[in-house]
Parts: sequence; structure tokens; C-alpha cells
Amino acid sequence: MYLTHNERWAWMGAIALTTVLSIPDGVAAAPAPRTLLDSGDATLALTPPLRGATAAPPGSAPPNPDPHDLEGVWYLQGYEYLLGPEPGVPPPLKPEYMKILERRIRAKNRGTPEADAPTQCLPHGMPRLMESPYPIEIVQTPDRLTFLHEVAHNVRRIWLNRAHPAVLRPTFLGDSVGHWEGETLVVDTIGLNDRTFIDDEGSSHSTQLRTVERYRKIDGGAQLELSMTVEDPVTLEHPYSYRRVYHWRPDIRPQEYICEENNRNAPVDGVTVAK
Repeated sequence: MYLTHNERWAWMGAIALTTVLSIPDGVAAAPAPRTLLDSGDATLALTPPLRGATAAPPGSAPPNPDPHDLEGVWYLQGYEYLLGPEPGVPPPLKPEYMKILERRIRAKNRGTPEADAPTQCLPHGMPRLMESPYPIEIVQTPDRLTFLHEVAHNVRRIWLNRAHPAVLRPTFLGDSVGHWEGETLVVDTIGLNDRTFIDDEGSSHSTQLRTVERYRKIDGGAQLELSMTVEDPVTLEHPYSYRRVYHWRPDIRPQEYICEENNRNAPVDGVTVAK
């Protein structure tokens, strides 16, 4: 299902809202699969998620309730290695790309994971970067928002109220443009190279990958909700969407992270080798 520009925006808004509201309050989500496609195959065991950040400690500066001011430090509430529509569910990869994911998961479980961009100190790519279990500082000016990621000093610049350039050279983090729809910031990213994975388990994407992020403050500004939509007509059967939440953490100062200084996972012959 691949859409015109106008259809895409309408569809993404609908699927983002559906994703956010799909589980009623007080209803427990079903247990996430422990193996790829819930196969029970131990060689396809998935890496368990991490709890992630908690709310700011007592005595921290109060959150800014202004829905159009996202400036500050935010920290992911929970961390998933597999970025599909639900925890433990893979992206809707086409069969040939699902086989690649199986190969990478089996290699990881053998202790010889396939080298990827971050193990070579290269940027994490999208949407994977937004799933990193490290704090993000957002700096906001009238014409752009800058996302300063602690992890490997990744930097994203989101230009407001402008179009993508007519010609783009694919890069690790692509070209991001944003606009406000009421109290929601909508960010469209294209121009991504294919040297990264969608997620830490190794889901593939092509240079036709496109992500659309919808950010809005919730809980009086104490949390930042992200509804992420991913589409790629080359590797995916259809677009999909998922939801994440980041805590407002004014008590945290992002630290220096120089991957090249002590890269414990530098690859050897295409295999990540922990040192």
C-alpha cells in the first residue's frame, strides 16, 4: 500500500492516532514474543527490552507546559531492540528481507553479530536513533529544532516550514523538515542511505526509507510522546507505526560520548568483536 503525498499524510495521521489509542487504559498488553515471529526457535531468540528512564526525581525543575516548546533534555522510557508495530513484533519485511533479519539474529545469538554502522562509530540512522537508551537534548530556535543525542554525538537538524531540497545526497540521518499541526510537531525525513538498520536486531531498509514523527507533550509537559511511522516500498510489505514516550529530565546533563576513543566493538572481517 503506497500512497500519494496527500493520502500519505492523511493515512499517517490516522495510523498514529490508532497506535496511540489501541490499548485501553487498565488493559494489560499481551506478552511480547521471545523469538522472531514467535517461532519458538532458540536460534531466533530476540534480545529482551530494557526498562529505560524513569520520571525526573523529586525536587527537579517542573516541566514546561507550553506545547510548542520542546526544548530541554528527554530520556526514553523503554528501549526495544526490534522496532516493529508492537513489542517483539518485527517490521512487515518482505520475505527476502525477513530472511536477512533471521540471518542476523542467528549470528548475534552465536556471538558473532554482523557489523553495522554504530559498531564502526558511524551514525545510527533512522528510526533507530530515536530508540537509543541515552538522553536527547532538544535545542529550539524559530526556524529549526536540533536534536543533540548523547549516543555517539549524533545530531539531527529539523528545519521548520520548508520543503526538502529538490536533489538530496543520501546520508546517515537524512533530511528532516517539520511543521506544527496544532500542538503536534510533524517531522518528515527522507534522503537516508542504506548503510544502517531500522533497529538493533538488524531489520533492513533501502534508500527509499521515509519516517514521519509526530511529537506532542503529554502529562502537563512531563512526557514527550512520539508516534513514529516507517515506510519503505523496497523492503517493507506496507508502512507501519508505533508509539514511544520520553521523560522530561532537567536533572540530567548529557555526557561526552566519543565512540572512536574506545570502540570496544570495532568489526573484524565484517563481524562485531567485543573487546
